[in-house]
Amino acid sequence: MTPASRRHILYALAFLLLLPVVACSSPTTPPPATVTPTTASLTDDFAPPNPAWARFDTAESAVYAQAGELYLEDRGRGIAVYAPLAGKTFTDVVVTVQVRHVQGTVNNWMGAICRQQDEDNYYLLAISADGFYLILLVEDGAQTPLAGPEPTNAIRTGKARNHLEAHCLGNRLSLWVNGQWLSARTDTTLPTTGGVALFADAVERGETSVTAFDNFVLKQP
Repeated sequence: MTPASRRHILYALAFLLLLPVVACSSPTTPPPATVTPTTASLTDDFAPPNPAWARFDTAESAVYAQAGELYLEDRGRGIAVYAPLAGKTFTDVVVTVQVRHVQGTVNNWMGAICRQQDEDNYYLLAISADGFYLILLVEDGAQTPLAGPEPTNAIRTGKARNHLEAHCLGNRLSLWVNGQWLSARTDTTLPTTGGVALFADAVERGETSVTAFDNFVLKQP
């Protein structure tokens, strides 16, 4: 997993998306009201978690279950941490999950990955503990912001719990937080079938961040 870019670099890249030469994403528009699947394919309150979640403990990062939550810990080595649903792939999905910042820097990212092909190819839909959101394409390790990073008052900052909802439907990627729609983009770079994972990262190398996830729900059309 490549480390997430420093936030000032992401701002520069986000500005480049405004230029005519960038054609991978469409302008932000309100989401269709009828796209949300209603049937849950997988639910998990992490008490205990589904054994399909990859869990580990290394010098760089750790994923572990504790007190009915799944914890993702970035230990400051400049490497983001993600917990995939091992051995499972999905096409169109809506992922909802509760997320809270536990400790470490608030200059972080915490969210959901969809369409993951490997460690260097995926979409990330995420928020930060200091109130930013991001929709990111990672292709062959290169990071391209499709939306954001931008601040929003919809995110509860600090250690408050947030309800994140990520839609990956067709070529459309949409992000909600606490019931409020934040952004949507279309992108056809990656295949429409891939893995789903939870993600956490301290943006600055040398900073640590611990994120807890709860009440995970995955829906498919």
